[in-house]
Amino acid sequence: MPNQSRQDFKSPLKRLLGRYYGLAGVIVFLVGILLRLTALGKVGFFWDATKDIGTFLAVAVAIPFFYEKLIKSEEHELFLTELEDLLNAKFPDYKAGFKLYESGRPSISEKVDILLRAKYEVVNLGISHRSFVGYFEQRPSREFKEPILELLRKGVVFKYIFLDPDCEITKQYAQDRGELELNNRIRVSLNAVKALQAEFDKLGLPGKFEIYISSSYPYMSATCIDGTEAKGQMLISPYLHGIKRAEVPHFEISKAEHEVMFETYWKSISEIIANSHRF
Repeated sequence: MPNQSRQDFKSPLKRLLGRYYGLAGVIVFLVGILLRLTALGKVGFFWDATKDIGTFLAVAVAIPFFYEKLIKSEEHELFLTELEDLLNAKFPDYKAGFKLYESGRPSISEKVDILLRAKYEVVNLGISHRSFVGYFEQRPSREFKEPILELLRKGVVFKYIFLDPDCEITKQYAQDRGELELNNRIRVSLNAVKALQAEFDKLGLPGKFEIYISSSYPYMSATCIDGTEAKGQMLISPYLHGIKRAEVPHFEISKAEHEVMFETYWKSISEIIANSHRF
């Protein structure tokens, strides 16, 4: 077949196939949206799977198709930016239960947002918990204390695990980090949290504070929300040599989306609690 004849034949064929591809893309996108809407507000493994499949069809299949077919290359960055904003607004959990705080410790408002998800228990693993104490001592009550009281009224139990200020590991860690007053700072924090515990106990609220002392080095700070529940969530920050604890990147995971990782960290935290003693 001559080149010109071949080209004349291929042009209408491309247009025909393009229409079918376009129709397929529209159908996949609508099916994905329909599945999302059907599962909206429903709980359970089946509905979670339905929601995830809908998100995958709408986001991972249909939208890239439209991009490749309809968006010019020079608009690439603008399109991706607008798509990110749209997904964040419409589907806040589409990133599969993972959030990264690259600059270090979350802000106090971000920490409160995490804590307010708790229904049963909050476990806080750390060394001295100075930032926690500072939220009570240095910030207006409305920013931190009142949200904590709200959770206590709902029956949430807070468990705080401190590194034992008198154990050998604390002494070695303090020397390695150049934090020679660390053991005293831990004692000050322990006494401050003990005073908070007594204050809250007097209110007779359903929730309570539990304080634990551990002689096991934790290797990380962690805030775990409802760790034994299917919708558990965890904020984690590994301790890094030569980096201030507040500046280490933090990451947040959900049990539903990252079960193996979640259970691994939760097992470590549970072991530390089991080998700790109440203060």
